[in-house]
Amino acid sequence: ARANFHSAAAQGAVHPAAASVSQRSCLSSALALSAVGLACGLAGRAPRRTSSTALRARGGDADYYGILGVQKSCSERDIKTAFRKMARQYHPDVNKEPGAQEKFQEIAKAYEVLSDPQKRQMYDQFGEAGVSGMGGGGGPGGMGGMGGMGLEDLLSQEDLLSQVFGGGMGGMGGMGGMGGRQRQRQAGPQKGADLQINVEVPFQTACFGGTMTCRVRREETCETCTGSGIKPGQGKATCRQCNGQGAVLQVMQTPFGVMQTQQVCPSCNGSGIDPSSLCSSCNGKGTSASTKDVELKVPPGCNNGNQLRLRQEGDKGQKGGPAGDLYIQVKVPSHPDFQREEFDIYTESTVSVFDAILGTTIQVKTIDGDAEIKVPAGTQPETRLRIRGRGVPRLGRKEERGDHYITVKVEVPRDLSES
Repeated sequence: ARANFHSAAAQGAVHPAAASVSQRSCLSSALALSAVGLACGLAGRAPRRTSSTALRARGGDADYYGILGVQKSCSERDIKTAFRKMARQYHPDVNKEPGAQEKFQEIAKAYEVLSDPQKRQMYDQFGEAGVSGMGGGGGPGGMGGMGGMGLEDLLSQEDLLSQVFGGGMGGMGGMGGMGGRQRQRQAGPQKGADLQINVEVPFQTACFGGTMTCRVRREETCETCTGSGIKPGQGKATCRQCNGQGAVLQVMQTPFGVMQTQQVCPSCNGSGIDPSSLCSSCNGKGTSASTKDVELKVPPGCNNGNQLRLRQEGDKGQKGGPAGDLYIQVKVPSHPDFQREEFDIYTESTVSVFDAILGTTIQVKTIDGDAEIKVPAGTQPETRLRIRGRGVPRLGRKEERGDHYITVKVEVPRDLSES
């Protein structure tokens, strides 16, 4: 319309009044066309995409940052610190409340994703769907190694969740080739287990200390292979199925790409050693069960319920590893003459009514032997006399001792003569 108007004006064939009318008509037509084009453009525009963060906020995906209580911009150290704090709060070893185990599983899954930079990047970009095939979105069944793992053992691992999701932590070949990883069984030296036994300590030995012998059944270094786990005279042969790696690789095709998972080698059970070269006496462990006599030094002042620790007297370590510790739970039997309370000793002595009235000196038994004590005149029945420093030596301070208390029993004659 605008082009026609300029063409007619240039030829001078239109009357000025007519030209004004034509100009207004063309301007109205141009405005109408602009409005129609604007409406069509708005109608054809694609709706704006909602970010994955907004979807997670509305409950579309699990909010792993919210589960750990950290910000999206937090560092790896912040994530690890938050996980350790929540693990100590919700781990089944310390929290027996209903729902604590499910909460801990959520925390473990969140940490498994956010602690891996590549998985965290995929989660930030695509949400939970981006890591659902990478081991991060597995269900509670993936917590195989966590259920029987103690809290302190869990927190001491370099990769805290390498046992949690097992083989499910495989890499996605079609999503950046992220390699899977699974904790293998340790093939090197391993520390022996700690042991605990109950030992009955005689009353006098518990009071003044002493040395005694106790028998314990524990793992001892294998005499055949001297702890190496390999047959004598035979070199360490590599497992042919896993080439000494202790794990075998499995590849699976999934809708997201190729998934690679590692499983413990079924032939060598993760040791990486050919089973044919293992010692037949200990099955490659380097230790075998045996009963041994252990010397126990009882400190003075030991009491019923005390626990003594003998370092490196537990199970011997496998393949040259250090031995564990032996814990002794002390049981002290009662004594027919003495009653012990902490570091004090209590006994009873009987005197006649005349000795109680007039006073006397009597002999009493103590844990050191017989001792004399003076009964003052006018002593009443159930009077308690004390001998200072004749009780039990204090544990760890044997120069300090408790006291010995004597309860006086007054014997009244049943029959009195008239004289």
